Amino acid sequence: MDFAHTADNIFAVILSILETYGITHRILSVTLDNASANTRSIALFTERNIPQAGDYFFHQRCACHIINLVVQFGLKEVSDRIERIRDAISWIGSSNPIFQEFGRHCTLNGLRPRRFQTDMPVRWNSTYLMLKNYLEYDTTISGFYNMKLVESGCPHAQSLTPDNWEDDMLGRTVVAMETKFKKYWSEISFLYTLGVIVDPRIKLAGLEYLLEFIGNKLSVDYSDQITDIRNKLFKVFSIYERRFGGIDTKPSPEPDTQPFPSSWSILKRWKKDKSASSSSLTTRSAASSGAELNRFLEAQFDADENMKNFDLLLWWKTYSYRYPVLSHLARDIVVIPVSTVSLEQTFNTSG
Repeated sequence: MDFAHTADNIFAVILSILETYGITHRILSVTLDNASANTRSIALFTERNIPQAGDYFFHQRCACHIINLVVQFGLKEVSDRIERIRDAISWIGSSNPIFQEFGRHCTLNGLRPRRFQTDMPVRWNSTYLMLKNYLEYDTTISGFYNMKLVESGCPHAQSLTPDNWEDDMLGRTVVAMETKFKKYWSEISFLYTLGVIVDPRIKLAGLEYLLEFIGNKLSVDYSDQITDIRNKLFKVFSIYERRFGGIDTKPSPEPDTQPFPSSWSILKRWKKDKSASSSSLTTRSAASSGAELNRFLEAQFDADENMKNFDLLLWWKTYSYRYPVLSHLARDIVVIPVSTVSLEQTFNTSG
């Protein structure tokens, strides 16, 4: 935008686009960077009653930007070490004579001479890539640096980075990251939990197990949130039931069942250990309007324990005749982006 990024301006621009396309009251969710002006602009949308399904999952903070905040907060604990690496990289590229001499030093040590780029904390992965590229040359750069110190008459040669980053320092980094993580995610986004619930392999019982597992790792009690999640689930379902309750759908061919990936080890353990009795979360709601939802939560998904490559959208398309209302909710939930950063960029660590 060519003007100040205030909440009012952000709201006005987005609203004008929605009005241009005539979709003002068809917006299910908005995913924005974690900026305060963005957050305040969402309140303006809710005041206009624009959210299609209430404000249960209308505003999604970009998950990748939050992860970046968590990492940057942890890196502050080792900022002095990282700053020394930045200084070393900047010094090597500060003049052609120094770089040429460094290049000869690399060749003598069997390494290809190269230039390094310093990081930009606001740029995704840049600090990781700077450290990754530096570590391969750590010994060579430290040796070259010490050699130049001796030549300059400095009596104290030193390593740019410690040989071992002490466990207590790494521990402080982890604690700092955990603190920031809890700030944003000790209360898990309702959208994330819905994404788990509409997976027929997991549903509410599996979500309860996952939250208990995560809570034990982070010393967070999710018991109250579990109850709140269940209540919100039935409220959102009632909204969809009013809209889609009278729609008939025809059955589709049954999808092939395929195995779980190895990353499902936690849930595999749950499926192995769970008793025949249903979780307290899956007991019937007192509201008769949730009959279809209760039926889904209580149904046993007949699938091989070692399934993988499961196509969630295909499953809901296939079983939409059995769950006509819930299939609309599931379809909407799984297509909401949780990040404004592409997955390829987020999880690419190859450089």
